Amino acid sequence: MNHEPPTPAGLSVRKLTTDQIDEVLAEVFLHGTRCRLLDTGTEGLPGAPGAPQWLLAELGDGRITGSCPGPRWRRSDRAAPDLSAPPLDPHTDRWRILEVLVFAPHAQIRVGEAGTAAWISADAPGDLPSWLRPRDRSFLLQGWSGNSRTLDGEIPFAITEELSGTRAALPVDWRDFTGRHRPAPQGRTALESSGTWLTVREYWASDPETGAVGVTFHRLTGMCTGIKPTGPEFDVGTGDRIEEY
Repeated sequence: MNHEPPTPAGLSVRKLTTDQIDEVLAEVFLHGTRCRLLDTGTEGLPGAPGAPQWLLAELGDGRITGSCPGPRWRRSDRAAPDLSAPPLDPHTDRWRILEVLVFAPHAQIRVGEAGTAAWISADAPGDLPSWLRPRDRSFLLQGWSGNSRTLDGEIPFAITEELSGTRAALPVDWRDFTGRHRPAPQGRTALESSGTWLTVREYWASDPETGAVGVTFHRLTGMCTGIKPTGPEFDVGTGDRIEEY
């Protein structure tokens, strides 16, 4: 029996060189400048110059988040140091790294534990059957209504707080969760949700032996506020799914 997971359909992954890892960490954590590799792409993976970039760094002593919609980063270790891990110096304390994700709508870079290996992932060209096509999802970011706020500054950054007292620094313009009824096709009524969202693209694979299909990879694609950017929607009265969009 093959215990290796099947390859995700529609996904391209490239391993980064040591020099590329050094460059990514230096740009994001030392110089505070855009991740060039996401702008240029590499080895058949296209870049997207000027696309917004985000950071989620899980460290042994906390978390650093960040946003880079333009030429420079705004990170939590500067915007909200009391809710962030201390600054990371890639020259001296890579041992703190558990996982660093630097991502944009078109691609994601994942730096593994201690910064010893990293990969860039993006959509692969070509057509797929409908049941294997990558699917976009959005997940509500937690923050109790009325207790969360956006900090002043050119690049939005939010402080969120739960009733439990848990707080976080998120690189996004905050909006409390709300919902309203909206007319839908065939006389139905949908619940239209608004709030603050993490967007994700999920990739599927088919087991060659059993034919079973499931999600085998996730790529972060962004953060946003407003109406929920992805489906499905559900009928308020019955709970039935209305549509995917």
